[in-house]
Amino acid sequence: MTGTEAKWAERVREWRESGKRAEEFAAGQPFAASTLRWWGTEIRRRVEGGDGRRRERERGPRGEELIPMARVVRRVRPRVPESGPGGVVVEVSGARITVARGFDAELFSEVVRALAGAR
Repeated sequence: MTGTEAKWAERVREWRESGKRAEEFAAGQPFAASTLRWWGTEIRRRVEGGDGRRRERERGPRGEELIPMARVVRRVRPRVPESGPGGVVVEVSGARITVARGFDAELFSEVVRALAGAR
């Protein structure tokens, strides 16, 4: 999650917990109510996923809601039986990456961070 996403996730969480309308919550703040509402929708979309089904919300160490940056799209069956069990296809910021058993975890982490930062 980028710094901007984390900042807006926290603002949206505080707004929702306040019970105030967006206009009331944004009054005197360095952001507009319309931007707050947009981020609220965007965060909900990311949590629910592209197919509209509700996902269980993950929580960080302090109980804060985490916004997923990647999700498994589908499992991949091996093309050659000798190649072993299939992998998964992971979607990050609109890019789909096939990950097979024995992949380089460090390289994969770098790719995910780079794609997430490009949002």
